[in-house]
Amino acid sequence: MTRACTRAQARVEIWQGWRRAAPFVWLGYLGLYFLPWIGKAPGRTELAASAIGVIAFLALYADAYLRWPARRLPHVVGIAAIGYLLSPFGGAWGVFNVYASALAGLLPDRRTAIGSLVILQAAVAAYCLVLGVPVWTWGSILFFGVMVGFGSVWQADIARKNGQLLQAQEEVRALAATAERERIARDLHDLLGHTLTVVAVKAELAQRLVSRDAAAAGREMREVAEAARQALAEVRTAVAGVRGATLAAEIQRARRVLAAANVDASVSATVEPGDPEREAVLAMALREAVTNVIRHSGARSCAIGLEAEPQGALRLTIADDGCGGEIREGSGLSGMRARLSAAGGALEVTSNAQGTRLLARLPRAAA
Repeated sequence: MTRACTRAQARVEIWQGWRRAAPFVWLGYLGLYFLPWIGKAPGRTELAASAIGVIAFLALYADAYLRWPARRLPHVVGIAAIGYLLSPFGGAWGVFNVYASALAGLLPDRRTAIGSLVILQAAVAAYCLVLGVPVWTWGSILFFGVMVGFGSVWQADIARKNGQLLQAQEEVRALAATAERERIARDLHDLLGHTLTVVAVKAELAQRLVSRDAAAAGREMREVAEAARQALAEVRTAVAGVRGATLAAEIQRARRVLAAANVDASVSATVEPGDPEREAVLAMALREAVTNVIRHSGARSCAIGLEAEPQGALRLTIADDGCGGEIREGSGLSGMRARLSAAGGALEVTSNAQGTRLLARLPRAAA
């Protein structure tokens, strides 16, 4: 998707570069104004008037494209007026109607652009009829004015769509970056919260054992060091977006941590997740739930169950006999809920005087 967006953005940038340069390339069309003088040399008055008109036209034209891309209607009127003023001096004055039509088609409001084009061509027709200009002359002026003007309308439509495309791509990138930051925050919260809880429990156990069983205390401290190293590896994978947690390994870890915290653990797993995505989501949910049992519940026992529902959905249950009570959903539970929701699942938490029960459901395949 990133490569496709990059290619689309490159095409848009090439198109925008051409749009910026094209108006000054089309100035070559101005040479047609002097075409009638090939058969009949102009006098000083014609030369002077044409020079003044062309200079005024170039000033308006440059000002319209360089300084006022969104306010061009006065420039359209000015360029069209230059053509009418130069019509008595022998040049092909209809050229200026074509330039005015091209500029009118680029007006920001499409309705205004089309209305301006219609008015410009109607004014040319009326002016030529009043002066008795031959039909083929003013017909060609109208033809090129309409063709160039509506070509500019089409060009403006493409430019607007390209702008909307770029804006949509920027919004997609911003949303993707926000989602990735939230994912990293959730994963780091669960990983570090669990690891720090394990370190604290193991360190307290080692402190109690050091006076009566130094070997056991040493084993606990080695497990503390191993937990820290494993947490470092998991933080790296979380930041990189790789979820390596497996549910089987997480269940074994939960057994050890709960035992170290003097909580009896019973596990009933009657089904395998099958899908690595589902397994990673449920493993992270189990880790956060066990962390909460150790830190907040004061429980003596905890039951962990994993089973399949008739429709093929997986159901992970963590129930303890702790103090229970009102659930205040912090970043841990909200992160778990967001992770399950992103995979198409749901989270239910109930708590009372008999303890707390957490139920995580995931559909047949993680989203």
